[in-house]
Amino acid sequence: MGQAVFRSVLGAAGDAIAGGGRVALCQIVRTEGSTPGKPGWKMAIEPGEAPIGNLGGGAFEALVIADARRLLSVEEPEPELKRYYFTEEAVRGEPTGMVCGGMAEVFLEVMKSMPQLIVCGGGPVGQAVAVAGELAGFEIHVVEDREEFLQPGLFPAGTEIRPVDREFSEDFLAEVAKRDLYVAVVTRCWETDVAALAAVLRQQPERLRYLGLLGSRRKVERVREELATRSLDLSQSAFHGPIGLPIGGDSPGEIAIAIVAEILQQRHRASQEARQPGPRPVGASEPS
Repeated sequence: MGQAVFRSVLGAAGDAIAGGGRVALCQIVRTEGSTPGKPGWKMAIEPGEAPIGNLGGGAFEALVIADARRLLSVEEPEPELKRYYFTEEAVRGEPTGMVCGGMAEVFLEVMKSMPQLIVCGGGPVGQAVAVAGELAGFEIHVVEDREEFLQPGLFPAGTEIRPVDREFSEDFLAEVAKRDLYVAVVTRCWETDVAALAAVLRQQPERLRYLGLLGSRRKVERVREELATRSLDLSQSAFHGPIGLPIGGDSPGEIAIAIVAEILQQRHRASQEARQPGPRPVGASEPS
């Protein structure tokens, strides 16, 4: 397999991830005996799309594609190292029905884009949340209506800054709507909090994992009431309010650490629930 094919496979995987999608990357890592594919051969598979790349064709490649699509159907799949025998029967792996007589081990992994932390509010707390979120591995987006808080120097390098009006009427989630989204609403007053929350609920992102509001319990209840007058219900979302774990402290940095800690707790809890062990798949890899 030539370098141009390698680049097209990796390029397709990169494009899928950049677009907020998921892609299964499959690579032959070891072979024994006669096999149609060789170590290093790759294939990228997106949900609902034709595979890109080549593992050698035939029943073997069809089985790998089926296994990759199975992983893509799982919310948080673990990578797999799977063994395929080019025989009609196999004891420790999956037979392909082919008669080459060899064996191939394929590493299958689902890759997706970095989680997105949307910070509504670019004031001191929003700036601190952006810093803490960037350190925690999130891609940061700051949404703000005040020009003085839209300056790139206030946030980590690479932060996406999205200006909006005071009513947050723009669809500021449009470019990342298919990604895993974590939204922290830390604007300057309860009116802009309502506007930001209403905008998120209006846009209905399909992978909203967390939606939090900064403020007292009384403020949170007041915001809920206002949203209800607009026929918007926070109980239908992954809402947290007041935002953050109760670690104490009230400086912007301490508040930001509490917020990002709660977001991480939610993220990893969801991942663990999605990875609950189930029946071992047929043909799963066995130790050598």
